[in-house]
Amino acid sequence: MPAMRFPRLPLAALLLAVASPLCAAEAVVPAIALDAPQRAPLVAVAQAGPRLVAVGDHGVILLSDDGRTWRQAQGVPVDGLLTALSFSDPRQGWAVGHGGVLLNTKDGGENWTLQQRLDGQPVLLSVWFDDARHGIVVGAYGYAAQTRDGGQTWQRLAVGEGGDDFHLNQVFASRDGSLFIAAEAGNAYRSGDGGASWQALDTGASGSLWSGAALRDGRVLLAGMSGRVLLGDPQGRHWRVLDSGSGEAITALTQLRDGRVALVGNGGLVALSDASVARFTALQREDRLNLAALAQGAGGQLLLFGAAGVVTQEGGEGK
Repeated sequence: MPAMRFPRLPLAALLLAVASPLCAAEAVVPAIALDAPQRAPLVAVAQAGPRLVAVGDHGVILLSDDGRTWRQAQGVPVDGLLTALSFSDPRQGWAVGHGGVLLNTKDGGENWTLQQRLDGQPVLLSVWFDDARHGIVVGAYGYAAQTRDGGQTWQRLAVGEGGDDFHLNQVFASRDGSLFIAAEAGNAYRSGDGGASWQALDTGASGSLWSGAALRDGRVLLAGMSGRVLLGDPQGRHWRVLDSGSGEAITALTQLRDGRVALVGNGGLVALSDASVARFTALQREDRLNLAALAQGAGGQLLLFGAAGVVTQEGGEGK
């Protein structure tokens, strides 16, 4: 009999201490309208061409075309927690959240429609689309599904062994087109066939992996609990531990335009790697904000997203 473990939703979905139910009501209630939307709790950000689009609690979706000024999307038909988003091109994108919510935009995030609520109303935690038709969503308790018609219909995917129900925290693509999933309890998975089948990876980690990123040189990063950062080869066969400079949980990381990697996490953690991505220099913000996502602004500054909304952090500029 497998060992019992306590249910644990991924950190990015808990940073805001929201109490969104696992099964949201079927009624369509629009997102809350805010006077200062850039201060709304936010948990994820994505690029839509030159535009940045961020999502968070109460159905809030923000857009910025310069990284400095933010506005709220004109139409969002749900008011629950949105956890992730993905754009296949500058205009076509999808956002997911609690209650199996799947939103779609065709105008770069200005307006969204409720495409559907996936069967069983799972807690969705990550979404990835490589074009206007093929996409994958993953979520709590091993949920994974794939679409090949732009999100109209979905087929469940088997990730891991038959009895596994590890939370699948993030799905992302590497440079060679392989797909990776960062998961609970040190688990990670790779697909070399577009998501049809998945191979469990031996990461050597025990704590949950919340996030991952593909580097431009083909290598792959995974990060999570206790400041853990793992650097792997393109096939995910070999992993080594990098010193993040912190013991705080890491929630997100991204490669900057100059090749360095930036990461954020709990307790105001912000860290930058060296040019070869061999080690990190960490700092802790005085405000100790829990941070859930990050992006690089047009001027090189780091844009941080979390419980206090959008915060600017200087230091992302290339030297």
